[in-house]
Amino acid sequence: MSKALLLLAAVVIGFPLMVIAVAGAAITSIFAARQTSSSTCLVAGTDGMTLVGYGSEETRNAATIVAVGKQLHVPEQGQVVAIATALRESWLRNLTWGDRDSLGLFQQRPSMGWGSSEEILNPVYSSTQFYTHLLAVPEWENLRVTEAADAVQKSAFPEAYAEHEPAARAIVAALHGAHCQPAPASGGGWVVPTTGTCTSGYGPRNGEMHKGQDIAAPIGTPILAAHTGTVIDSGPASGYGLWVRIEHPGGITTVYGHNNLNHVRVGDRVQAGQVIAEVGNRGESTGAHLHFQIENNGQSVDPVAFYRGRGHPSLCDVAEKHN
Repeated sequence: MSKALLLLAAVVIGFPLMVIAVAGAAITSIFAARQTSSSTCLVAGTDGMTLVGYGSEETRNAATIVAVGKQLHVPEQGQVVAIATALRESWLRNLTWGDRDSLGLFQQRPSMGWGSSEEILNPVYSSTQFYTHLLAVPEWENLRVTEAADAVQKSAFPEAYAEHEPAARAIVAALHGAHCQPAPASGGGWVVPTTGTCTSGYGPRNGEMHKGQDIAAPIGTPILAAHTGTVIDSGPASGYGLWVRIEHPGGITTVYGHNNLNHVRVGDRVQAGQVIAEVGNRGESTGAHLHFQIENNGQSVDPVAFYRGRGHPSLCDVAEKHN
């Protein structure tokens, strides 16, 4: 065989291996980036709710799948794919058994690299794994639900997920309020008001004093009360568009600005972690974000430093972008 043919053969044989390696690296990269943001998820927004035709366990697991999807910014179509898959694989039950070593909501297998048995039996972890692999499927949004599900699961019955699509769509619609609620800090019961990226911080900005921390997040992302208190303002405000102000014990006031929609009124008593508004882009804003401001006896303080002093290692993920 000539040198030219040998070189061509090497390229032809090597190309699939290179594609596999690149695809593997892409999945690993996506997983590393997304697992960090979804390592924990305290599901809120579905308290006392039970889906018609399902028990409390199935409702709780479905809410977790939807909430994790939202936390990872997976479109609703992806949440439908995940629910349809779990309906087919486990009936939305966190099974400790299955074919060979299959486990959990999605019947993921430790022997196939999905994680340890303990990890797979954690619904947050298994949901994150499912979404990570779904998002790595090229143009998954353009596939039928059953095709997208099978692209992740590699089922012996690739069309089996189709029959669960109507139920999956109804479940996702019913659980539209499910979201991941940040855990309270160990000191004082303060919670992070929303999940997002730190953008413009506390301090001088464009010749003026920026009195809060901006946290970028998609419009509609839930805003939570940072601490127990009483709503003293809720409505339009100059520069903020739409805001909420809450008075807390000890002379502390929190401010939540640029909201898309408020869910509380003046005089309401709110608890730490309660949904009070939604992230928006109102007022003097150049992108969807929460302007989060803390005042101590009328004087603004750095929210990041405030939270760090109360047990939170970070208020939001760090980025260079400015809102």
